Amino acid sequence: MEIRKEIESLALWYIPAFVIMLIFSSIYSGYLSELMDMGKVKTGTSVLFASMVLQFIGNIDNLVLGFWLFMQAKKENGKTILWFFFGLVAHFYAAIIYIGLKIYEHQKAYKNV
Repeated sequence: MEIRKEIESLALWYIPAFVIMLIFSSIYSGYLSELMDMGKVKTGTSVLFASMVLQFIGNIDNLVLGFWLFMQAKKENGKTILWFFFGLVAHFYAAIIYIGLKIYEHQKAYKNV
C-alpha cells in the first residue's frame, strides 16, 4: 500500500490548481466589478454568465480532487462516478474518508493473513 505516494500525487495536482483558482478568481472578479462600475456590463444574462464562470473558476480545485478520487477508485475497480461526485460535493472530507477506508481495509486484510 502506497498511501504516501497517492497523497503526494494529490498534492502535486491540488496545490497548483488551488493557486490557479485563487489567482484567476481574484483577477476575474476584479475585472467584472470594474466592468460593472463602468457600466459596460448590464444586469441580466451577462451577469448570470459572468457569475457562472466565476463559480467554475472557484471550483477548479474541487474538480481536481474529484478527478483524483475518480482515478483512485478506477485503480481499485470501485465506483468511479460516485467518488468523483463525492469529491465535488464533500471536497477534502471525501479524500479523508477515502484514505481512511483504504487504511481500514489494509489493516483488515493484514489481520486476516
